[in-house]
Amino acid sequence: MLENVVKKVDSSLSPAKASEQQKTFALWPVLIAAAIFVLSALFYDSVLFSLSGFSTNVWISKKITWFGRWIPTDLTTGVHSRLTQHKTGFKEMMLLLGIMFVTYGFCAWFINRRARSGSLRFLFGLLWLGVLVVSVVYLLTPGMMASDVYSYASYGRLLMLYHANPYFVPPSAFPHDITYQWLYWHNTVSIYGPIWLAVCSLLSIVGSSTQFNLIVTFRCFAILSNLANIVLIIAALRALKCSPRYVLLGAFLYAWNPLVLMETAFSAHNDVFMVTFLLLGFYLCARAQQKGTFLDWRGYLPVVVAFTAAVLVKFSAAVVLPIFVLAVCFATIQADSKNDKLVWKRALLSGIISTVVFGVITLACYGPFWIGHSFHDIVLGFTTLPASSDSISSVLSTFKNYNLYHALLPVLNIFKSRLLWNIINFLAMVLPIVVGCLYLWRAPDTRTIALVTLASFAGFLLSTPWFFSWYLIWLVGLLPFCVAARMNRISYTLLAFSLTFSATAFFSYYTTLIGWMLLLLKPPALTWNIWLNLGILGIPIVVLIVVWYLWPRYNKRTEQAQDTPLPSPATTSSALVE
Repeated sequence: MLENVVKKVDSSLSPAKASEQQKTFALWPVLIAAAIFVLSALFYDSVLFSLSGFSTNVWISKKITWFGRWIPTDLTTGVHSRLTQHKTGFKEMMLLLGIMFVTYGFCAWFINRRARSGSLRFLFGLLWLGVLVVSVVYLLTPGMMASDVYSYASYGRLLMLYHANPYFVPPSAFPHDITYQWLYWHNTVSIYGPIWLAVCSLLSIVGSSTQFNLIVTFRCFAILSNLANIVLIIAALRALKCSPRYVLLGAFLYAWNPLVLMETAFSAHNDVFMVTFLLLGFYLCARAQQKGTFLDWRGYLPVVVAFTAAVLVKFSAAVVLPIFVLAVCFATIQADSKNDKLVWKRALLSGIISTVVFGVITLACYGPFWIGHSFHDIVLGFTTLPASSDSISSVLSTFKNYNLYHALLPVLNIFKSRLLWNIINFLAMVLPIVVGCLYLWRAPDTRTIALVTLASFAGFLLSTPWFFSWYLIWLVGLLPFCVAARMNRISYTLLAFSLTFSATAFFSYYTTLIGWMLLLLKPPALTWNIWLNLGILGIPIVVLIVVWYLWPRYNKRTEQAQDTPLPSPATTSSALVE
C-alpha cells in the first residue's frame, strides 16, 4: 500500500510535469501585474471623465465610467471649486499613472529576466490582449483632455466642405461650422503636413458632426495606427535577427507604455501616425540590410520615401532624413574604399538622389496648397504659429511666467528670449547627430540610425520652448531598437532616460489643468513652474547621468553572472523532485 502511494507521488513529480507546473506558476506574477495595469487604466478612465467629460447616450460609455464612481472628485475640506476639483483629479491621475508605470516596468523586467522560451507565445498573446482592452476602454470614454482632435476635424472640414486652404485660412473664417464651438485655436492655421490633412479630410466626413462620433472616429484611426506600429516593430526586430525574447521585449516597451496608450487611444494625437511612417522606414531599412541592398537605390529609396511621408504628417520627423542619408553615405564610402583611399563619388550620388527624392515628394504634396501665394506668405504661415512664437511647459515658459509678477534679475532676462531658446533647441537637436556621426561611421546600420535619431529627438524635447506630453511618442516608438542587440552603455542609458521621460511628461498636464487657473488668480509666487520643470526635465536628466555613471559597474556584474555556469537539467530536475 505504501509503495503504491510512493510510486504515485514519484510519477506525479516527474521532471516534465514539475517543469510544466513551474512554468505555469512562474507566469502568475506577470498575470497579476497585467490585471492591476488594466484595472488602473479603467479607474484612470473615470478620473479623466471627471476632469474633462461630456454627456453621451452611448450606454457602454456610461458603464465604463461607472466602475470608478467610488473615486472622489474633490478631497479638499474647504470651499469646493473647479480649481480644487482639478487639483484632486490631477493627484488621482498621477497616482494611477504611477501604478500603471510600476506594473509596466515589472512586466518588462519579467520578460527580460524571467520569461522562459516556452511561455513567449503566451506572453505575446497577453501583450495584444492588454493593448486591445485598454484601447477599447479609452476609445469609449466620453471625455477629451486636449483639443487637438477638434483642430484636426476643423482643418479637414475646411478643406472638404468649404474648399478653403487650411494653411492660409483659419477656422475663424467659418464660425458657423459645428467644430468651431469645441476649438481652442480659432485663429491658427494648420501646421501639419499634407498627408495628415488628407487623413483629416476623410475622418472629419466619416465622423459626421456630433462630438462623440468625431472623437471616436479619430480615436479608431489612432488605435489602428498604434496596432500597425506594434506589427512594424515586431517585423523590424525580426528582420534584425533578434531573439524572440528581445522581439517581445521591444514590442512590449512600446505597446504597453501608458503614455502611448493614453495619447493615442484616448487623445488621438497624430504623433502616432507620424511614428507609423518612421517605423515603416526602419523596417524597410532593416530589410534592405538583411538582403544586402542597403547601398543600392532600390534599398535606400523606399526608406527615404517612408521617412518623407513621416515629415509630411508632422515636420518634427525631419531629423531622421539627414541621419539616414549620412549612414548610407558612410556605408557606401567604406564599401567602395580601396587601398586606404576614400572614394566619395557613389556616396555623394546617393546623398544627392535621396535629397532630390525628398524635395520632389515634398513639393508635390505642398505645391497645390502654395500655388497663388508668395514666398513671404508661406514663410509667415509657419513662423506666426503659437508653437513658433509662444511657450508652454518649458524652461522658457517658467522664466516668462515668473517675470509676469516678479521681475527677473537683469542677468536672467536673456533667458526669457525666444530667439535664445530657438538657438539652444537647434543645437540640442544637432549635437547628438554630430556626435552620432562617429557611431554611424563605425556601424552604419538600422540600429545605429534609430539610436542617433532617438538621441536627437531627446535633445530637442529637453530644450523645446513648446512642450506637450504626447511628443514622447517619438521616443517610445524608437525604444525597441535599444534592445535590438546586446545592450551597451548608450542604448541602456537612452532606454532608461526615455522611459523615465515618458512618465514625467505627464506632469505637463498640471499646466493645462491647474496652472492656467493659477495665472488667472495672480498668485504671489509661481514656484509651481519651477517644480514643474524639475519634474518633467530634471528627473529624466538625473536618471540619464546616474545610469551612464553606473553602467560600467552594472555591466561588470552582468558579465560575471553570465560567466557563472547554469545548473544542468538533471540537477534541476532532482532539486524539483526533492
